[in-house]
Amino acid sequence: MNRIILLPGFGEDTYCFNEIIPLIKKYEFIHVDYRPILDKFSLPFITVKQFAKQLIKHYNIQPNDKIIGHSMGGYFAFQIREMQGNKICMIASFNDPKKIIHFVPKIPRFTFLASFTGLVKKDFIKNYMLNRVKEENYKNILAKTMNNFNSFTNRQLSLMIEMNYQQKIKSILPNPLRIHDKKDRVATAPDEPYTQVSGGHFCLNLHPEETVNAMQDFLN
Repeated sequence: MNRIILLPGFGEDTYCFNEIIPLIKKYEFIHVDYRPILDKFSLPFITVKQFAKQLIKHYNIQPNDKIIGHSMGGYFAFQIREMQGNKICMIASFNDPKKIIHFVPKIPRFTFLASFTGLVKKDFIKNYMLNRVKEENYKNILAKTMNNFNSFTNRQLSLMIEMNYQQKIKSILPNPLRIHDKKDRVATAPDEPYTQVSGGHFCLNLHPEETVNAMQDFLN
């Protein structure tokens, strides 16, 4: 059976794919957990390329496996594609970390410090972020994601953030499938061509049918 490797975003587990999985047929899904791979590294000594190598090794990712990456997961998928040519789908994602909208963008490394100290797990930060969101379904998904930060150690979160401060991954390969909402408040829209969908950063949860419809050529 053909395999699809599922790469979640920062602080997420593969529950983020729960809404689209029932709409995709004929595939075996490999759910990736970043935590055991992150534990192989020490701060600040991690690169996206090194991390991708460990993902490939740990999950025995083969060149004919397809990869779906949400948010930061798409960043990892892009790097894996550079290494072994996999067909990938990037949802609300990027290959240039400058596309990320940081919590306090004017203060360098604040996001790293917030992860390293556990600040991102504090209720007042969660409440501040949630109070900025008006749409109730979006707010519920964001709350679930932020609550899931507690399942990661501060060091694991910091290692992931460290990779977000690295250089753009350049490529001479054809543009992969990018699915994005121009209203995304976590990662700005790609400069490269992409398929516009609704639902902001969590389009795969809020508009799963629309998201999967945009993936038809990728899935066939």
